[in-house]
Amino acid sequence: MSPPLDLLPLVASFGWYVLAPLVSREEGHEAITRAAWEGMGLLPEQERALIRGVRSPDVSLAGLLSSALPFAQPRHALRRWWSTSSADAVRDAREFLAAIHQRAMSLPDGPRRWMVLGEALHCLQDAYSPAHVDRTGGRILRMHHWGPVDAFRGGGHREHGFPSDRRDSAWSNGELTVEARTAVQGSRRYLEIAVRHSVSPWHDVSQGQEIEALLDELMPYGPA
Repeated sequence: MSPPLDLLPLVASFGWYVLAPLVSREEGHEAITRAAWEGMGLLPEQERALIRGVRSPDVSLAGLLSSALPFAQPRHALRRWWSTSSADAVRDAREFLAAIHQRAMSLPDGPRRWMVLGEALHCLQDAYSPAHVDRTGGRILRMHHWGPVDAFRGGGHREHGFPSDRRDSAWSNGELTVEARTAVQGSRRYLEIAVRHSVSPWHDVSQGQEIEALLDELMPYGPA
């Protein structure tokens, strides 16, 4: 895996960095996703669609236009409002993941389905970034908020920096950080289930139960 390229100034970014000309030359979500699918035998078109999907919330026109709106924050594993509790924020992100997985499974198997699965990966990966969550022992203790007035409300470094946060870098000394490697493991677990679900219809209730069980494993809230 190649180390990151030199950074250019980040004008607006939240989530693991993505490679974007004039904004960032560092891969984050892309590198995590490639490491997660390694050895799985995905088709090249599936891999390309996953990369497009995992980038979409940060660089697509729709993603950019909605990025500052409260309803869009769960797709980045962030609190909707300053007053939103972490418990509610984790629930919102989990509900988003379950819903978007169901949406992907409702689509014909092809690039569009795998792009939507990439959007699910984006949220799951953000839930491991230290700019988005405080974790201990694999459990989420606190989910952060993103906004221009956080610094005036006493959140300080505990909230996601505005407009970007260096803690979203997936790299340290040319290697993936511990948090990014953990995101790789979580992404791999999700992809294994997504591949299995892709060969059978969504109406199988056990698929929804399997996603809920996976989220219990990967995104548990509160101290043990």
